Amino acid sequence: MQKEKPFYTYSDIENWEGNWELIDGVPYLLASPSFAHQYVVGQLHLALASYFQARGCHVILSPFDIQLDPEEPERTAKTVVQPDLSVVCRTEQIRSRRMKGAPDLIVEVLSPSTALRDRNQKYHLYEKHGVREYWIVDPSNWTVEVFSRQDGRFQQRAVFGPSDELVSFWQPDLTVSLASVFPPEESEV
Repeated sequence: MQKEKPFYTYSDIENWEGNWELIDGVPYLLASPSFAHQYVVGQLHLALASYFQARGCHVILSPFDIQLDPEEPERTAKTVVQPDLSVVCRTEQIRSRRMKGAPDLIVEVLSPSTALRDRNQKYHLYEKHGVREYWIVDPSNWTVEVFSRQDGRFQQRAVFGPSDELVSFWQPDLTVSLASVFPPEESEV
């Protein structure tokens, strides 16, 4: 007889030690990130904050809970994520302890413990809930994959490398020079 997996809600995990995400009722403990991961997050935060501040949007660093389905009751929410970076232009979505609804842009920086979840489960969640653009950053290979919405679905629009200027498809005048985004080569992912 197969044992049934436990199902959790936000009220179960909100006071647990550490940083947790909840995807379809399954909790995931987020491991401490590497130097390379945090370096990339920091550099992208600088670039995005300088661009979006003038547009009345907020760039949010993890850990900050995002409840993708705003209609779901807060206490019983079964999916709450903590993307590495989120850009939110509808500031009424932001509450003191979490955000309700999909951000406009999400950036996930891959690490060995999260890469499959970022590429599969989270990709589909972000697409389903209306994220306009999703960047998957791979610090091991020094690439950024940009997916943007087209006809209600994500389309891979481009893959950028360390010598490229990343261009957003959602905000075409947003460009990020990737030369300074990735850490020195000797840093571990």
